[in-house]
Amino acid sequence: MEAFCIAVAKRLALPGFGDRAIGDGQGGLLPLNRAEDYYLRAAANVAFAGKAPVPAARAEELALCGVDRLLPQLAQTLRADEIDRVAFIYSRGGRFADHDSGRRDGSVGNRWEKPLQIWNAEVAKHRHAITGERFSGCPTCYPARLSDGRAVEELYPERQWPLRLMSFKSNVMSSSTAVIRRLHDVKPVNLVALNPADGVRFGIQHGDWVSISTPGGSREAQISLLAGVMPGVIAVEHGYGHREMGASQHYLDGEPLAMDERIAAGINLNDLGFADPTREVPNTWLDWVTGAAVRQGIPAAIVKLSA
Repeated sequence: MEAFCIAVAKRLALPGFGDRAIGDGQGGLLPLNRAEDYYLRAAANVAFAGKAPVPAARAEELALCGVDRLLPQLAQTLRADEIDRVAFIYSRGGRFADHDSGRRDGSVGNRWEKPLQIWNAEVAKHRHAITGERFSGCPTCYPARLSDGRAVEELYPERQWPLRLMSFKSNVMSSSTAVIRRLHDVKPVNLVALNPADGVRFGIQHGDWVSISTPGGSREAQISLLAGVMPGVIAVEHGYGHREMGASQHYLDGEPLAMDERIAAGINLNDLGFADPTREVPNTWLDWVTGAAVRQGIPAAIVKLSA
C-alpha cells in the first residue's frame, strides 16, 4: 500500500515525495521513494530519542532473531551510526525503558501531571445527529443503542440472544503481522473463550466445537473455557480469519501472487457484525456516541456442534 501511495503521489507531483522530501534535522532533505525511507528513519528517531541512544546491536543478536536479513535495507537507507542502533530496536521488538523507571516514590514512574477534564462543554452543546438527544458533557454510561436511540435488547431480546460478543487484542497476531509465517507456527488459530459458568449453562466443555450466531451471521469455532472472561460474554481474539491480506489467491498478468491459506484460519468478529435495522439506508451498527462500527456487545447465541 505504501509503495502504491508513493507512486501515485510522485506521478501527481505532490509535495513531500521523491528525492528531497524528509527533513533530516540538520537542514537537509532525505528521499521518500520507498516505505523503508519512512519506517526505518522513524525507527532511527526512536533509537536516538531520550537522554541517550540505544546501544549498537551485536552480530550474534541479529543472527539469533533473524534481523540480520534487514541489514542490506538498513545500510541502503540509514547513516552509518544509525544502522546498528536501529537493528538493536528491531531485534527486541521496540525500545523499552529501564525496569526501575516504572516506579517513583511508591507510585507510577510516568505520572499524568495535568488536571483531568471531567466536563467538556464542547461535547455537552452538541446533539445526536439522528435522534436530536443532547450528549452528556461528563463521563456517562450509555446502554448499547441503535441509531434511533432504542436499546438493542428491544429488537434483539436476551432470551433469543443470551450472550454478548466482544473482541480483544492478540499478543501474537494483527492485520500487519498476518503474513508472518513463524507467527502462524506459534499460534495457528485465534482464541475464542467462554466463562466456565456459561460452559455449564450451555453444556459446552473446553475444546468443544460450537456455532456462534448473531443477527448478522454465524461462524464455527473451538471454545476455550477461561475464568478471566466475564459471564455472559464470548471473547474473540482479534487478528485472525482474514479474507484478504494474502489469504486469497490473486493473479497479476496471469501469474499467481504469493498467498498463504493459514492467514484465513480462525474467525473474524467483523464477519459477525450486522446492519442496523433502524436506519433508512442500510448501514452497519454504529456506536451511538462515537459513530465507530460496533465491535463490542454484539448480541449472540451459541450452540454446541461436537466435542
